[in-house]
Amino acid sequence: MSNAVRSWVLLIVTLCLGIAIGVLGSGALQDRRMRRVNDMRRPGGFVEHVQRVIRPTSDSQWKAIRPLIEAASQANAERRRAHDGATRASLDSLRAQLNPLLDEAQRERLARFVPDRRGPPPSRRGPGRYRDRFSPPDDAQPPR
Repeated sequence: MSNAVRSWVLLIVTLCLGIAIGVLGSGALQDRRMRRVNDMRRPGGFVEHVQRVIRPTSDSQWKAIRPLIEAASQANAERRRAHDGATRASLDSLRAQLNPLLDEAQRERLARFVPDRRGPPPSRRGPGRYRDRFSPPDDAQPPR
């Protein structure tokens, strides 16, 4: 094998390894971020997070700070619930407006894209979940 061929093989192997490391590293970082966000959204999570960030120096300081943090946590939760409700209403309105204009297959794909569900969003991780919900089926024909 000539030096030129060896160089190209080494370059391609290095590129493939770099891509693999980048994909795996990106997924790991995304998982870590999502765990942190979900941890803060659970009841008491925001308060615990701010406590870890502030590191109160005494119990009396924590007793003075805690009501302020809990009030902010409640206000954030209220805003999130209001926003979620408004978003859900907007999507329901969109679905109602689109339904008469779509055929059955299109309505089915729209229902998968904009699910009629209540509660927190499902996990975005897992085999095929993202592709199944947000991509058209393999047999879908592009518009003409």
